[in-house]
Amino acid sequence: MNNIEILKNNSVDVAAALELWGDMESYNESLLEYKDSLNSKLASLENYKNNRDWNNYAILVHSMKSESKYLGFMQEAEVFLDHELKGKEGNGEYIENNFNAVTNTVRKIVTLLNSYFNENTNDKKNILIADDSNIILNFLEKSIGNDFNILKAQNGEETIKYLENSTIYAILLDLNMPGLNGFEVLNYLKEHDLIEKIPVVIITGDDTEETIKKAFTYPILDVLNKPFNDKSINSILTSIKNFYENQNI
Repeated sequence: MNNIEILKNNSVDVAAALELWGDMESYNESLLEYKDSLNSKLASLENYKNNRDWNNYAILVHSMKSESKYLGFMQEAEVFLDHELKGKEGNGEYIENNFNAVTNTVRKIVTLLNSYFNENTNDKKNILIADDSNIILNFLEKSIGNDFNILKAQNGEETIKYLENSTIYAILLDLNMPGLNGFEVLNYLKEHDLIEKIPVVIITGDDTEETIKKAFTYPILDVLNKPFNDKSINSILTSIKNFYENQNI
């Protein structure tokens, strides 16, 4: 059973949520679906903002508000409510100036729920997968999730957030991501003295000589070219294992 105190200690109204869901199993299933959908919804919300499509912006953030309330995230729902009202008003200036509140709220919820669901998988090492494609993230999670605890990020900012708050065994890092890209994440690892402590495998569909050459200016472990298969993934996992074994020699 997940430690419900993790949620309660972070102001989640679990009691109110259970009045709706009835039992912990149903509640946990809904929490997991909610967590896995948030980053995608945030990306859609940002797209509506950038296109100044305030009607669809208000509709989507209304959905995020309602789901948050149903699951006990009352404080977070207030942030979404604020943006729902501004979207209905067509107040683009306010939304653009305060969109970081929505972004930070989503990241807070995802981080909290990752902690909640991962608390019983501490015996598994964390592999951080950073890629803006849900297809790639889900494929890799399906391929290696039985042996490792998978942390998923869709941009450089989320990747760095995990690095700040989690113990990472290895990183599978896409180079082309929105916001901070893979090279900027590599710079972060270098600046924080992590680049030689955590094995980094670059996952990329850009196998041009220039890109690969630039990637290897950093002490990365290897490159995993898209599209990949189970054989190439297993080869990478072996390289990661050997990395740690060589450190212990």
